[in-house]
Amino acid sequence: MLTTIAWILASLSLAAIIFIIVRKFPSLAILNVDNIPGEKEAKFKEKIIRQRVERDFNRLGTGFDRFRRRVGGMISGFLKRHYQLLSKKRDDLRRQKKLSFTEKREKISALFNKAKAAMSLESYEEAEKHLIEIISLDAKRLSAFLELAESYRLRKSFREAKETLEHALKLAQQLSRDPEMLEGIVLAEIRFSLAWACFQLGLQAEALEYGRQALDAEPNNPRYLDLILDLSIMKKDKKSALDAWERLAAVNPENNKLPELRAKVEELAD
Repeated sequence: MLTTIAWILASLSLAAIIFIIVRKFPSLAILNVDNIPGEKEAKFKEKIIRQRVERDFNRLGTGFDRFRRRVGGMISGFLKRHYQLLSKKRDDLRRQKKLSFTEKREKISALFNKAKAAMSLESYEEAEKHLIEIISLDAKRLSAFLELAESYRLRKSFREAKETLEHALKLAQQLSRDPEMLEGIVLAEIRFSLAWACFQLGLQAEALEYGRQALDAEPNNPRYLDLILDLSIMKKDKKSALDAWERLAAVNPENNKLPELRAKVEELAD
């Protein structure tokens, strides 16, 4: 009897795993790592794929977690081999179909519109799909990576947001040699977004470092100062907190939180 139940559970888990892989493959397949520059882009793609599948597994509930891991270990090699085969076939087919510059530009514009519409409806997975397709068409479209990170932030997937922003920062540093490629995007804003993502993940040291880098570029930005102040208070660094408070009070004296923040700074040990 127990053997029969175990086989039934195994079959259900296997069906769930295959369903998720098959359902997600079309949207994951559009990310062509061969077109993305940089030394760690393959890992970046793997992270996106792994994270999307993990999110769906989590929705199945925790009841099957232990059993799923056991079954997943048995069939992971099989799925990996078949995924690699499908990926190769997909890339071969894509290479056969080349879009003209005009066609690519129009398609990217249409995908951005779809992504924005999906974001406005809080359909973040749909937006993610369109944004990844943009990246597959133009691996240097920095704004697509930032919008992708924003879609993760809005659904509170801060780990994915952080990883995407880290990639975006590297890309932005490469593109900074040609300012037009940055599309008006400021590197300090990427660093601030990274600081905020790290803050949400409880990575105070990393958040403070990215925040300070952003502040170095824009010393009087009240948003940057506000985050540095919060982080300094959390780290109980009175000197840093007092400096941030004084600078924030100078550039944004209308801030209603200043008295409350000053009280928190005064409570810190010297």
